[in-house]
Amino acid sequence: MDTKELPITTEIPAKKRDLSARYGKQPIGSGGESVSRGEDVIPAINRKHPIFLLIISLGFAALNAELLLFGATYYGNSLGIGLNIGLIAGVFVISWGVIYASFILPHRRYLARYDYYSPIVFLVVQWIMATLMLLGLAILTLVAGIFLVEGRLEAIAEILRSLALYTLAVIILVHGLVTFVRYVRYLYERDLHESYKIVSVAGGTSLVLLIVILYLLQFDLGRMGGSGPNQGWLALHLTIRDIGLLGLTVFTFLWQATALADH
Repeated sequence: MDTKELPITTEIPAKKRDLSARYGKQPIGSGGESVSRGEDVIPAINRKHPIFLLIISLGFAALNAELLLFGATYYGNSLGIGLNIGLIAGVFVISWGVIYASFILPHRRYLARYDYYSPIVFLVVQWIMATLMLLGLAILTLVAGIFLVEGRLEAIAEILRSLALYTLAVIILVHGLVTFVRYVRYLYERDLHESYKIVSVAGGTSLVLLIVILYLLQFDLGRMGGSGPNQGWLALHLTIRDIGLLGLTVFTFLWQATALADH
């Protein structure tokens, strides 16, 4: 009876990256377990991209301040110059602080509860808290705008339209892409990603936003060609708004591309 010897495999399995330090784990101890050190498993975005957060926060804070400046000057009010400047400057500072904090505080708030959530739920819960912070900022800015235009309904409607657009842009565009990047990098580090899915989501999002931007630009171009009073100041405001939003959108997408490529 012939017997065949099984071939002996000498191939050494590929070495996996030791990411224990990055994900808040100590190397495997004597008991065979990993010991948590309370560090970030999915690090907050400000740890690696603080300049991105600073530019985004200052950009949208400037748009909020410009909106109130437009409302106060285009529609006019009986308030003093000092009060106008002080209120607009205060909204700018508060807007910058709240937008910047919306990327940091939710992470710190829920970091201790990471073990109770899956990674995607952990990120979505942070996004919900950030959304609530930004909605609170929008309400505060709207109240300041109502005060500056002394309750004129047409002025309130104009401020509300732009303010809603800015708030949605931060919540959906910026926070949405930040959440997407953080989750994808989490998958990258564990070799769990599928490139075609990532490219499909990023490409589909870009296409939808491009269509929305083109629609808004067409709407604003129609308003710029009007013949109402102070039409020049209205056209300037709409131009600043469109250029600001377009610039921040392009900047966010460029950051997303570089952040996803850096792995």
